[in-house]
Amino acid sequence: MSPRNLFTAENLNLSIGEQVIFDDAAISAFEGERIAVIGRNGTGKTTLLKVIAGTEIPLDTKIAKERDLRIAVMPQDFQLDDTLSARENIRKGLEWFYELLRLYETKLPNAEHEKIEELLNRYDAWHLEHKLDEIMEKLHLRDDPAPVLHASGGEKRRIALARAIISEPDLLLLDEPTNHLDVETIEWIENFLAAWRGTAIFITHDRRFLDKIATRVVELDHGKIYSYPGNYADYLAGRAERLEAADAQENRRQSFLRREIEWVRRSPKARMKRNMGRLRRYEEIAAQSGPPRDEEIDLVIPRGPRMGNLILNMKDVSLKFGDREIIKDFNFEFSPGCRLGVVGPNGAGKTTFLRLITGDLLPDSGSIRVAPTVQFNYVDQSRVLLDENKSVLDEISEGLSSVQLGSETISVWTYLRRFLFDERRINTRIDRLSGGEKARLALAKVLLKGGNFLLLDEPTNDLDLSSLRLLEEALLDFNGCLIAVSHDRYFLNRISTHILGFDGEGNAFFTPGDYDYYLEKRPAKVQAEPKERAKAAAPAPPPQAPAKKKLSYKEQKELEGMEERIAAAEEKVSEYENMFSSPDFFAAHGNDSAKLQQEFEEAQKELASLYSRWEELETKAAELKS
Repeated sequence: MSPRNLFTAENLNLSIGEQVIFDDAAISAFEGERIAVIGRNGTGKTTLLKVIAGTEIPLDTKIAKERDLRIAVMPQDFQLDDTLSARENIRKGLEWFYELLRLYETKLPNAEHEKIEELLNRYDAWHLEHKLDEIMEKLHLRDDPAPVLHASGGEKRRIALARAIISEPDLLLLDEPTNHLDVETIEWIENFLAAWRGTAIFITHDRRFLDKIATRVVELDHGKIYSYPGNYADYLAGRAERLEAADAQENRRQSFLRREIEWVRRSPKARMKRNMGRLRRYEEIAAQSGPPRDEEIDLVIPRGPRMGNLILNMKDVSLKFGDREIIKDFNFEFSPGCRLGVVGPNGAGKTTFLRLITGDLLPDSGSIRVAPTVQFNYVDQSRVLLDENKSVLDEISEGLSSVQLGSETISVWTYLRRFLFDERRINTRIDRLSGGEKARLALAKVLLKGGNFLLLDEPTNDLDLSSLRLLEEALLDFNGCLIAVSHDRYFLNRISTHILGFDGEGNAFFTPGDYDYYLEKRPAKVQAEPKERAKAAAPAPPPQAPAKKKLSYKEQKELEGMEERIAAAEEKVSEYENMFSSPDFFAAHGNDSAKLQQEFEEAQKELASLYSRWEELETKAAELKS
C-alpha cells in the first residue's frame, strides 16, 4: 500500500528583486517521511516552509493537501507569550486535544461521538497534563510559574519546540530546531523524530542530525528543488552525480557550438536558405546558459606569529556564581596545534571558560598563565563584535581602503567579495543582514585580525553547509591553537584533537581525540574480558578464500597467545586514558603532552590491529572445524 500524499505544491514561482527564489519548482510530502530541506543561505528554505504552512503562497501556485491536515510549525523566529509561564505556553499546543475532550463530553453517543473517542484513544489524549509533564521533563524545562520573559534563548527554543511537537500534528515543520541547543537536547530530538509516526519537514545545518533523521533530502539550488532519497551521505553522492551529469551536458553543448561555428565560418552553404533552420538551432543552443554554480567563500586564516612550547596553563582554577560552582580545581595546559572542542549542557560554563581564558573573568582561586607570544581572536556567540549601526564596508575597513591579510595586502572590497558580499550588500547596514550574512561577516572580521589562538563560540550557527565545509578546511590548515564551543557533532569530529566536556556541576571531563571518542569514554568505564571486547569491537572479516585443513603451527601458537596480548594492549591504552583524564595531567606531563598523545594513538592502533588479527584467526579456525 502506497503512503498517503499529504501535501503537494506545483508551479512555484517567486522572485525578490533580481533574486529568483523559485523557478517553476514543485515539492510533495508523503506520510511517514522525514524530509530535510537544505541549500545556501538566502535560497528560500524558510519561504518554502511558509508555503507548506500556508502563510505565504506565491501567485498561480497549485497547492493540494489532505483534508483536515493538521500542521504544526516551529519557525526560526518563533514567538512565545512572554506574559505566560513555560507550561502555559506549551499547553497552547494541546488546544486541538482539549477541544476534542470538550466535544466528547458534550456530544450524545452517536457516530461522531465514536469518531472523537477513536481519536482520543489513538493519541492517548485522556490525560493531557501528564503528557505536558513528560515533555517538560524530557526537554529539561523547569515547571516555573514565572513568565518566560527572562528565560534564556536556549530555554525559549525548547519551549517552542515542546509546543510544536506536543500537538502531534500530521505534518511537523521545524526551522533550525537544533540551533543554540546543547548536544543532549539535540540527541533527544533525534530519538523523538526517529520514532515519531508523523511526517516532518525540517531545515537544518546540523549534518549529524540530518544524517541520522532524514529519509529524504530536498535541496534548493538556483530556484529549482532537487530531491534525493536517503540521508546526508546519500545526498552528497546524488548531488555529485547530478552536477557531473550537468557538466557533461554542458560539455556536449560547447562541443556542438564549436562545430557549428566552424561550419558557419568555412562553408558558404551555411548562408543558403535551406540551412537557415540549422542556423536557428545554433542560435537557440548558443542562447542557453550553462549550469549555474555558486561562488565559494575564500576562507583564508592568516598564519599567526609562532608560539613557543608554553602557550596557556590553567592550574587549580575554580569559579563560582553565587552558590553555583561553574569550574572547580581545573587544570589544563595547551600544547602547540591543539584544537579543543568544548561541549556540555546549556549553562554549564562553556562560554565562561572562554572568558576566563581571555581574562574577561578572573577565577576565584587558581592561576591562568598566558604566554606573551599568544594573540587571541574571539568570535562570540551573540555576534557582539559587530556594530549593528555600521555598514558591512565600514565594519571591516575602519576607514582604510585596504586590509593586511598575513603578508598580503588587498582592497577591502576584494576581501569582502571573498566572503560573498557583492556590491549591493557591501554598503548594507549590519542590522539588515540575515543571520547567515552576519555569521560570515563576523568570521571575516575575526579572521582578518590573524592571531595564533582562535576562540570560537558556536561558530557553526547560521552557516550553510557549503560554508561549514570551507570553515572546517580552513581551521584544519590553521597553524595556531583553537578552542571551539559547539553543539555541532559533525564539526567537532572533523576539527578536534581534544574534547573537554562540562557537566554543569563544576566538573570537567577531558579526552584526546574527536567527539565520538569522547562519547565512548565519557560514561563509567566497563572493562570486558579481552575476548568479549574483541568480538564486539572487531570489524566483520572479509570473505575468506578456501582454507587449509587446519591452522598452521605458527598460527595456532599466535592464536593461543592472542588473549594475553590483547589484555596487555588494553591495559596500556587504559593507562594512557587514565593519565590524560587525570586532573593533574598537565602539571605532571605538560612538556611531554605532544609525545604522549602520539604514543597513545599508536597504542590504540596496535589494539585495533590485535582485535582484527584475533577475529581473523578465530574465523579461520571455526571454518576449518565445520
